Amino acid sequence: MRILYDIFFLVFSILYLPYLLLKGKLHKDFFQRFGALPNEVKNLDRPIWIHAVSVGEAVLASGLAVAIKKRFNGIPVIVSTTTKTGNEMAKKTGRGVVDGVFYCPLDFSFIVRKVIKIVRPRLYCMVETELWPNLLGALSSENIPVALINGRISDSSFKNYRIIKGVLSKMLSSIDLYCMQSKKDAERIEALGANAGSVHVTGSMKFDMVSDILNKKEYSKKDFGFTREDEVIIAGSTHSPEECIILDVFKKLKDKHNNLKLILASRHIERVGEVKKYVDERGFSFYLFSELGDRSNPQEERDILIVDTIGDLKNIYSVGSIIFIGGSLVKKGGQNPIEGARWLKPTVFGPYMHNFRDISNMFVEKGASIKVQDGAELKDVLEKLLVDPGKRQKMAENASVVINDNTGATERTVERLAKLVEPEARNSKHEIRSKH
Repeated sequence: MRILYDIFFLVFSILYLPYLLLKGKLHKDFFQRFGALPNEVKNLDRPIWIHAVSVGEAVLASGLAVAIKKRFNGIPVIVSTTTKTGNEMAKKTGRGVVDGVFYCPLDFSFIVRKVIKIVRPRLYCMVETELWPNLLGALSSENIPVALINGRISDSSFKNYRIIKGVLSKMLSSIDLYCMQSKKDAERIEALGANAGSVHVTGSMKFDMVSDILNKKEYSKKDFGFTREDEVIIAGSTHSPEECIILDVFKKLKDKHNNLKLILASRHIERVGEVKKYVDERGFSFYLFSELGDRSNPQEERDILIVDTIGDLKNIYSVGSIIFIGGSLVKKGGQNPIEGARWLKPTVFGPYMHNFRDISNMFVEKGASIKVQDGAELKDVLEKLLVDPGKRQKMAENASVVINDNTGATERTVERLAKLVEPEARNSKHEIRSKH
């Protein structure tokens, strides 16, 4: 079975290669995925290995690393990622805490066995649901405990996973601990074959992003060349054609609100050129975040700031009057509303928030967010919020309540991990074989 999977994965990788070349994803560190690990990862004493796919998971991994270091003094922590942006984010947010950052090995049996032999982890943690058959199998064969943390199963994923339940249940048997975001996520992972005794609801670690451990930095409007009287709409993590919808809405609102400004941040930084084109086509002046420099006394007032850097949006949200959550007017599943709400800002999003189903529903039910169906409704909601500071303040207060009521998932997760990390647990079921 393992040989068949390796053959399948090899064929898939060959077919996927042109896409990687086209998108410029074959960077200088790509060979880490074949087991050529950086020196900082090779010489550690049995680290805890956290795997985080991309940017959002990398931020959570850094927060978890802080809590792990506090709970288990002296145990090193390493973080692997799949994407380049995730790798960069892990290095940025994990600086001074994470002992090493590298790219996760390709899921060939001989590569993952090589990496496990080099790293010799005492525990492997995957953020959310990142299941690789050969990696999980190799970890299990070496009696290395595995934990799924901040686990969630979206509606579409659950539907797809049920089709391959027979295969999936074997992979799930390799996992010793499930820390799920919600009761529904817990029920779904059990329905797919997870051992019910290993499944726990610990909440969403994303609520803990309000903590200073994630490099919270507050900006002022002056930092961007705005005045105190300016109202700022921030559209974060947008996808095509959301920028066009937002810009058309902004144009209509600008006719009535001369002091209105817009900050646009595409979900994918490589689309900045496309976003600039959309702005140009509508006759707006703009400047880039990377070129901001000293904008405290700008020679020319401009309407739009385009974010063209990675990892800064979560703090740029601090200057917003109203925040729109991208990926929600199109079928992308939305983004995390907590990133804006942690600054106690009113948040608005479209109907497609299935990747953050429970969190977004919670914010709407508590009056901290507003869900709209399309661009026309978005325009109406933004108009009402712009002329009603009291409504915005009430939404901000409601956001504070939601966040305060749901923080602590990271600490709860670490307490569960302790049962797999502490000596008595390791010496029983999960001690690495003596051949290492």
